[in-house]
Amino acid sequence: MKFPHECLDFSKKLATGLLSDLVKGGIRLLDRTRQPVLDGTFKTTGLDGPVEIIRDRFAVPHIYASSVRDAFFAQGFVHAQDRMCQMELYRRFGHGRLSEIFGAAALPLDKAARVLGFRQTALIDLENSSEELKAALEAYSDGVNCWRTNSNYKTPVELALVGAPRPQAWSPLDCMVFARMMIWQLCRGWASEIVRARLYEAVGAEKAAELEIGDNSANPLHLPDGIEVSRLGPNLLENSGPRGMGSNSWVVTPKLANADGAILSNDMHLPLMLPSFWYQLHLIGGHLNVAGVSLPGLPMVMGGHNSHIAWGMTLAHTDAEDTYIEKFHPENPSRYEFRGEWKSADVRRENIKVRGRRKPEVVDVITTIHGPVISEILPGVNHRLTLRSTALDPAKAADGWLRLNLAQNWDQFVESMALIESPPLNVTYADIRGNIGYWCAGKVPIRAAGDGMLPAAGWTGDAEWNGYIPFEEMPHALNPAKGFIVSCNQPIVGPDYPYWTGGVFMNGARARRVTQFIKEATKGRNRMSLEDCRTLQGDVLCLPALDLIKRLQKIKSEDPDFLMVMQFLNKWDGQLHANSVAACIYEVLRFNLVKGLLEPSLGPELTLQVMGEGDHPLINQTNEFYGHDTATLIRILDNPKSQWVSDDGKTFWVVSAARTAASYLKQELGEAPELWEWGRIHGAVFSHAMSVQPPIDAIFNIGPLPIGGDSDTSNQTAMMPKTPYQTTAWAATFRQIIDTGDWSKCMIIHAPGQSGQPASPHYDDYLQMWLKGELNPMLWTREQVESHAAHRLHLK
Repeated sequence: MKFPHECLDFSKKLATGLLSDLVKGGIRLLDRTRQPVLDGTFKTTGLDGPVEIIRDRFAVPHIYASSVRDAFFAQGFVHAQDRMCQMELYRRFGHGRLSEIFGAAALPLDKAARVLGFRQTALIDLENSSEELKAALEAYSDGVNCWRTNSNYKTPVELALVGAPRPQAWSPLDCMVFARMMIWQLCRGWASEIVRARLYEAVGAEKAAELEIGDNSANPLHLPDGIEVSRLGPNLLENSGPRGMGSNSWVVTPKLANADGAILSNDMHLPLMLPSFWYQLHLIGGHLNVAGVSLPGLPMVMGGHNSHIAWGMTLAHTDAEDTYIEKFHPENPSRYEFRGEWKSADVRRENIKVRGRRKPEVVDVITTIHGPVISEILPGVNHRLTLRSTALDPAKAADGWLRLNLAQNWDQFVESMALIESPPLNVTYADIRGNIGYWCAGKVPIRAAGDGMLPAAGWTGDAEWNGYIPFEEMPHALNPAKGFIVSCNQPIVGPDYPYWTGGVFMNGARARRVTQFIKEATKGRNRMSLEDCRTLQGDVLCLPALDLIKRLQKIKSEDPDFLMVMQFLNKWDGQLHANSVAACIYEVLRFNLVKGLLEPSLGPELTLQVMGEGDHPLINQTNEFYGHDTATLIRILDNPKSQWVSDDGKTFWVVSAARTAASYLKQELGEAPELWEWGRIHGAVFSHAMSVQPPIDAIFNIGPLPIGGDSDTSNQTAMMPKTPYQTTAWAATFRQIIDTGDWSKCMIIHAPGQSGQPASPHYDDYLQMWLKGELNPMLWTREQVESHAAHRLHLK
């Protein structure tokens, strides 16, 4: 008897689901014997004094130590307890050693890490570190190794399943390699150059210009009034500093806040991961008292507050990278031309051990005056291409983070910003005196010629970097007159700013919505509250959707699919709720409008790249064109002389997209439109680093879980162009809301949970709260911590 195709497909899914459930149960059973010690006394060496670790009901550790060193020791200890598998994978990722346990499948990642030289740069970073930072890194590493070598420790279950060896001793260099890898992942600028060059070659410069990265003039800048520095109160130092990017952050002055002090709100948008990208904790030791989220593999807190100041981060999206087409000698591949002379490139041989192979993979890393040759690890690049990036330059960024953890005022905050030379970050600030501020951190190059928007001819020497924008002239603000600062990866400064910061910013739709919300919340005598901030973090009003629909309403057609689509959109309020039918129709229509516009001229592959798809999981998972396609649609619909589609052809284009959208929705979700809810095709997917292929993904991954929003909403849930419509690009992995007048009122959450161990009750216990936009109390006082205590461990 033969079954219909749909039945066979369902049978496969059912079998896979049952298999994955059985395997999940087995993994959890194995993992039960690997749970950390959370109560009692743990004896160790290397501490200045006793340490107490109190964990609340969500397993967040509050570490009470007698010194800064002991606090960082304990941070390494708890990181290793809960996230050793994650840390081991991060370490191997940064060192380019994943192939040792995963075989040839991991070679592209290892080659990229070796070519980019994370380890080599990290060695220089470590050597140049301050003595204070070296002490912190050593203490942290000692704490990791304390847990790793104790009799209760077992190799994490995920690593044991693939036969990976027991993790080796952790070292300060491992911390710096991981930090260097993170700096690289957050630096932007070069990937769009290659896409732009391909675009110019395909359709010419004039036609390509219509697809250029741009922004709606209605969207606000970070600093619409330029650099503003206004001091409050007589106690602030007079000479505290010179005058003059995917996440959300805003700060509101006490005058506009319904709180005890200034309000700082921040949600950082990164790929959803399992375990969570972040690890929440509270460190108390010596002159250190800081709470927030950390990164497993590094000491310190990355985002949060101490006793004096609070800070949040978004990517600045300043252009800190350029590519160069190099001219190598035809008879000697290690020599290249520069300004009429043949120079010898640096050649470093890397041997990569590959599981299942007797001989290592040999990679020759060639580096010119501009940087490493990256074209060999990029598909479809025919020229010898090198990369210049501030992310590959030695820097004292880790020292900057240490100073930030200890900073007590704006002056010390600025001093820490000066050390964070990469990655480019927008860092918002608020303090206990009611000051609010912002600094654009990270070096931005001053180019001798051009704007870095296309690959430059490396042999001429005409497109070199002539230094960087002076730190004191980088965009910043202290207590701006309007009373609030909004940072959502939008353009930072206007045309009057004397330096070029690049043209690779995200569109300003989220910034427009946040600004709109704050202005509405503070009208008249009203004030912005902590609850308002929580509402805004979960807001799914899509302003570009409403802008686009206004243009679509001008299209006239009697096509039944088009009429049905517009019937829903005409009544829609722009809210991208998970249960909204109109939201689902809009998103599928928008996607098909873009593809219908671009594919006839560019083909499927280049179309995806112009929509932001990258072509390497480490080198460029996405490119800077991402998130700009809706603005492009609006510009082309408004342009009667567009080279992409004439006025006469716009009706056919839009109606065709509506037909395709309707056909897709009927096939995927059923014939009845009331079944077409956005959350049925748009879900949050938490991917485990081990889930490289089916059915392992079904075993380790979580999701998709229905969720609202898209890349243009305050609650950003971004999709990869190649695999719409699930949230597999990035989302708000962490949220915090801080009241500088009362630290005990602060709130925080990250997802999916604190623990990285599948058998732990804290593996995914944050999920439902995160999906609902809820936050937990960010415990601060000893009284608060004691009242929420669930576990207590003494290190002696």
